[in-house]
Amino acid sequence: MQTLDALKDRLQARFAAGADAPARRRYDVLADELRLMILDGALKVGEALPAERDLVNLSGLGRGSVREAIRILEIEGLLSPKKPGRNGMSVVQNASDQTVKRQLELFIGGDTVSNDQLLEARLIIEPALARIAAEKRTDEDIETLQAINATITETGMSDRKALVALNLDWHVALFRASHNDLMAAIATGLTQTQHAAGVMGVYGEEVHVNAMIAMHDKILAALVAQDGDAAYRRTWRHLKGYADTLAKRNPAEFDLTPLNPR
Repeated sequence: MQTLDALKDRLQARFAAGADAPARRRYDVLADELRLMILDGALKVGEALPAERDLVNLSGLGRGSVREAIRILEIEGLLSPKKPGRNGMSVVQNASDQTVKRQLELFIGGDTVSNDQLLEARLIIEPALARIAAEKRTDEDIETLQAINATITETGMSDRKALVALNLDWHVALFRASHNDLMAAIATGLTQTQHAAGVMGVYGEEVHVNAMIAMHDKILAALVAQDGDAAYRRTWRHLKGYADTLAKRNPAEFDLTPLNPR
């Protein structure tokens, strides 16, 4: 297989040169090369990764090191998790919002990031995305946002867990309405990370829900009117209201290490 032959040649060259040692372990080098093959299209989305035994043979690495390289790419979202069983395969997939979220979790959980820092980042990014969304939103985007807000209204405080998830869904739909995939993925990662604290589900009251619904409606009206300035201002006020009330219940610093499954 030409792809495997090319991979073998590149790995042998890097190992022989020793350019990565001792700073990089060999499984990191294998992960690098597989990542390049995915990103440049040599391994296409939906295509199975070469079998572990083939990667062991061509790289000269042990099975444990090969598995570690694969695990790295799974964490990055470039490979689907391998299915259990003897014939399970890792399949190439597109990076997604969840990939960005995972990387943000690793960054934040690797040390600690303050609640204030997360709020500052959201206050910069989300209003800007709302401004873009006012220009680029489609009728389908508007319908999606309206439907989520209607469900929030119906749910109220009767199901706190569902309410938290719906609020997150609404914000993610707003980001996607900008049709700026990069910024939407970053905003989604930040917002999902802060939602992990779940303060609405624990401390939220009816007054908070009513304020949330009202602000969602005002932001939506700006999007319908394609008024970018109003969308910006209203999104900023919405987040500032959260920062001044419920967000004060968040821990001063987020340690997301318990959320990391690996």
